[in-house]
Amino acid sequence: MGQLDNQAEAQGGNNPQAAQDALKALTEQLQNLKESLILELNQEVTQLQSQKSSLSADIEQLRSQYRDLQSQQQVQQLAEVLASHLQEQLRQQIISSGTGSAQLPSSYNDNAYRLLSSLDSTLSTTLKTLQQDISSYQSALSQQLGRMHSLEQQGEAILEALVSRIKFQLQQNTQPKTIGPMEQPSPRPAVQPATAPTAAPTQPSNFVTGVTLILISSLMFSLQNVIVRVILRKQTIFGLTELGGFISASPGNSLLILAMRMLFVAPIMAFIVAPWRYSNTWRDIKQLGNREQRGRLLSVIGSGFFLFVSQFFIYIALGNIPAGVATTIFFIYPTVTILLAWLIFKDKPTFLLILATVSIYIGGFLTIPNLTAGAKGNYTLGAITAIVSGIAFAIYVILIKVSKMHPIPFSVVNFTTILFLSAFVLPFGSFVPSLAYKVDPKMWPTLWIGALVLTVTSLVGYLLNNIGVPMIGPALASVVGASGPALTVVLALLIINEKLTLLQVLGVVLVTVWVLGISVENTKPKPPAQPARR
Repeated sequence: MGQLDNQAEAQGGNNPQAAQDALKALTEQLQNLKESLILELNQEVTQLQSQKSSLSADIEQLRSQYRDLQSQQQVQQLAEVLASHLQEQLRQQIISSGTGSAQLPSSYNDNAYRLLSSLDSTLSTTLKTLQQDISSYQSALSQQLGRMHSLEQQGEAILEALVSRIKFQLQQNTQPKTIGPMEQPSPRPAVQPATAPTAAPTQPSNFVTGVTLILISSLMFSLQNVIVRVILRKQTIFGLTELGGFISASPGNSLLILAMRMLFVAPIMAFIVAPWRYSNTWRDIKQLGNREQRGRLLSVIGSGFFLFVSQFFIYIALGNIPAGVATTIFFIYPTVTILLAWLIFKDKPTFLLILATVSIYIGGFLTIPNLTAGAKGNYTLGAITAIVSGIAFAIYVILIKVSKMHPIPFSVVNFTTILFLSAFVLPFGSFVPSLAYKVDPKMWPTLWIGALVLTVTSLVGYLLNNIGVPMIGPALASVVGASGPALTVVLALLIINEKLTLLQVLGVVLVTVWVLGISVENTKPKPPAQPARR
């Protein structure tokens, strides 16, 4: 199952090594900057909302005060009317008293005038005080409204500036990810070295070590295919003894092997390997629960679903046709990826990629299993399931590009998804006979040993690939990883003496050469105007 676990990782770069490493470091820095900007934006929004609530309370208080002032104005008007009315009544009484009795002392008129003057003075003072209070309240209200308007303008300006910066950083962050139709971020990719010098991959010792690690990683994943073949079909090991065929080659048994393998791989990857290689693994996974990450969560889970489908069908194919043939047919996935990238991302393929696509299909046709001499199994089922596996893997690769997530937490979610899907589908064997697994009780210990061997090869291949890619870059790693069909054929020949016909060997060579050609084509820089046309 090597290529299913490793090929996306091998199809990475599109620029020379130094530029690729610099791009990796820049991408991680931009990702961190984007997260800090989002956090800063959330803090600013929270602060502005708090200020808005405070201002709303102040406005409500001022409105209450304004209503009180209006009531005071009404009282002032009423007092003015009462004073005028009282003054008029006093004046009439004085006149009436003066005409009715000429004998009243003149001091009576003086007292009346003094009373009126005092009352008029008191009312005037009260009215002036009320008028001053009203003016003061109006001034305070105007100042508060002005402050509120100013704060709102400042908040809008801050939000607009933050949104503009985030958009700019996102554009800068996403532009390098649309370089070519076959650029494939890995589900278990190279860790992006934040502090390693970019010139390190050019050192001869690191380069040789990196190529060696990637080659051994590819051998581990090719070895998985041979091991699955042995588990499902009895084989002659190294021409000495017969071994294998622990369970029959059926869809249910293939699903069982996948579930047993993931039962070990998923927890080890989640709790040991991932935190060791990338310390922010669980932080990134938790962020998938945020509402704004809903689209990324769906794309990551969807990629895990299609990886599950791809592995399930390639296991069925390995139980029915030779391992080298199944792997070669599976390698139609780069051509499907090119077509999907053309349809979805508008990455129009070059003439070389079109020629490679046609050549790969011809090579896959030459390896049709019914030409296999002495092979056992359902050839038609094996060929169809290998094709379906390649198509599902191509969709998985496209979803990797859509998710734009760090590859290590991406792998954790993928493996966990495969484990849960396997555990969910297995019980349906009671209702769907084709999905029912059948194991001789005596074979369970041997079957668990086989699952452990598959786990070791998976994790060793993953770690070697993860360490080796930063040394040589994903572009060259994809070229080395493209040798998967040829490596599987060689291992199958050496270990289980699985021989192919001349036409099949020709098909394997044709597919391998053109997959290498696609990988080399993706290492060439694209014209700078190309992204602008998308």
